[in-house]
Amino acid sequence: MPGTTPRGYDYPFYGEMQDFPAQIQALATDIDADVQSLYTANTTARNAPTAVVSNLSQTIPTGVQTTITFTDELYDNAGMVNIAGAPTVVTITSTGLYLVSGTIQFIGPNPTSAVCALFLRSVGGVVPDIATVTKGLGSPNTNLNMVALTRCNSGETITMAVQQNVGAPVDVQNGRLYVTKVAP
Repeated sequence: MPGTTPRGYDYPFYGEMQDFPAQIQALATDIDADVQSLYTANTTARNAPTAVVSNLSQTIPTGVQTTITFTDELYDNAGMVNIAGAPTVVTITSTGLYLVSGTIQFIGPNPTSAVCALFLRSVGGVVPDIATVTKGLGSPNTNLNMVALTRCNSGETITMAVQQNVGAPVDVQNGRLYVTKVAP
């Protein structure tokens, strides 16, 4: 009677050698199938639809939610980005669960009680406001970052927007939006 490992491999016990070659072959087959499934899962994860876009700088008017216009496509393995035609969106090409994150830096004026906000928004999906974070503007700069896990449908678009209430235009820089499918 063979034993079984926690991963489900059958193996022969030392004292039970009635069909040793067949038991060793079964063990090798189990190990091979397990390694192949791990390799397939790893390859699938590495090839998951992913896009990363960035914005070097943009001026944000006071009191108005402003969508960030992306200027660079840093990575896109699924045709989710079209900087020339739609520079404010990342378009989902495969329905699933996505990790969406955004980061941006406000170039702040002198210390103030003003507030800035970062919004991750969706059009055509289940959740229109994926995530929002707010923070007081500091000096010289204020960084805003957020990460959200959200279900997205094919054709849905993801945008990043900011807002500030300084009373005058404020520049932002180093904006990045990351969108990666993590599950079906």
